[in-house]
Amino acid sequence: MNELSKFFLNVKDGDAVTLEKDKTYHVRQDDSFEFEGYYCTNTAKQHENPNGLRRVALFLKNKKNVSIDGNGAKIIVHGKMTPFLFDECENITVRNLSVDYACPTMAEFRVVSENNGTYELKINPECLFRIEGDNLIWQGENGFDGKPYWEDSYIGNRRHIKVYDPSTETISDFRRDDLPFETIEQIDETTLRVTMKNKDVTLPVGCILQTRNIVRDQTGSLFQRCKNLTFENLRIKFMHGLGMVSQFCENVTYRNCDFTPAEGRTIASTADFFQFSGCRGNLTVENCRACGAQDDYINVHGTHLRIIERNGNRLTVRFMHAESWGFQAFEVGDELEFIKWNNLQPFGNVKVAAFEKLNDADIIITVEGGIPEIELEKDVVENATWTPNLYVRNCDFGPTAGRGILCTTRGEVIIENNRFRNLWGPALLLEDDCNFWFESGYTNEIIFRNNHVIGCDFGNTWQDSPIIRYTPKVMDESSEEFVHGKLTLTNNRFEKPYLGKHTIHLEYLREADIKNNIFDAPYDIYTKCVGKVEDENNIVNCPISTQ
Repeated sequence: MNELSKFFLNVKDGDAVTLEKDKTYHVRQDDSFEFEGYYCTNTAKQHENPNGLRRVALFLKNKKNVSIDGNGAKIIVHGKMTPFLFDECENITVRNLSVDYACPTMAEFRVVSENNGTYELKINPECLFRIEGDNLIWQGENGFDGKPYWEDSYIGNRRHIKVYDPSTETISDFRRDDLPFETIEQIDETTLRVTMKNKDVTLPVGCILQTRNIVRDQTGSLFQRCKNLTFENLRIKFMHGLGMVSQFCENVTYRNCDFTPAEGRTIASTADFFQFSGCRGNLTVENCRACGAQDDYINVHGTHLRIIERNGNRLTVRFMHAESWGFQAFEVGDELEFIKWNNLQPFGNVKVAAFEKLNDADIIITVEGGIPEIELEKDVVENATWTPNLYVRNCDFGPTAGRGILCTTRGEVIIENNRFRNLWGPALLLEDDCNFWFESGYTNEIIFRNNHVIGCDFGNTWQDSPIIRYTPKVMDESSEEFVHGKLTLTNNRFEKPYLGKHTIHLEYLREADIKNNIFDAPYDIYTKCVGKVEDENNIVNCPISTQ
């Protein structure tokens, strides 16, 4: 076992741990903690990680009142890992620590030049590869067995490709089917000369192609059933699979953290940076920087489980999405709310008296209270006890191939004094569904104030490319029921709309206060099944400083 992991074998409740100042700790997937049974929301499908395998550098289980001061130390990951895993811990603080991958699983190369259909490509020197005929094989470092930790073709069926334009700091899709090379010649250690099979396809000179394997078999870190976690002054340069995942945790804080790519790279995470699933208490992200992801920055949600069978006061419920399964979704005493499948309306509550896991997808719940009439195989339940508050303050969210903040929680939500710049999707997205991703639930009020939104939804992800979007997945087109409560959109600055005007897209929302905002171009408010809209004192066509 590596030096760092071995050190944490002996941590006790109440310990104040300080790592050696500025030391670099190398951790490999084959000399670290290895556990099974850690199933993680929004990650791998069952055939991709059937046993919930986690390879971990820093592991704590059932620990209380532990502080970890990295003291400027660096953790360098070799292979694919979940660097931190905390299970049922309380009052844990981690600060002053850096995490990076020696060989990121996200491969990048820059298009240096083009001459009559022949291209020169410069591969990031940290990205390892080999050439087999006309195929470029990305791979990790060799493990103790002498074989690469991982490898896949640059056009493999699990590789997704994006094009990053440094001049505009925007990201666009590139079809994998358009990338096959006809010839590949290696010029030096990091330079290739290639021709394309499809002569109608061009690689934009000066741009960077980002390629990732979309299998989320490990994560940036996983925190499960923990309470009072605080992370301060972390420097996270790369995360594989999914970012920092908090699952059924209470009170989680990220403060003064830097989640930006290492120098010479454009990617820091292959998916979301912060994923909060089924949490409660206060979730706080403040004074943080993040850029370079191929998904969203913050995603806060619960999980809708479909009701499959009823037998008296016993309900069988099922995880429905292929990437969320296996984890403990209930505790005795939790309040469950029934949700109608076609209009997302709540229609009754019960309490969990007992639960039994049948398999990785199905759970039998014994409940207390009256069970309303249910449409089996359609209606769902949400765990109403685990619904957090969210506070996002003073953060800088830079270019990404995803959205800014997704939050479907009935708790208090305040998003203030942040900058959202060059996001592929909207700065704020509210959904809620029980037919697709099964991410719950409805919101009471979202306060979005004093933020600066610049050039967002350049990916034109929805009609009129909205910067703010409410689109709960209501299946009943005749429904006139509100899903979400109130949006308070005040004192924000909106700049550089993709289509020349700003759009705020609102559906199934009870109330919206849109006041005292500044727009550098005209704006529209699109509504569908929306109650009262207050649109007052907004300034239009006003030049805005991006500083």
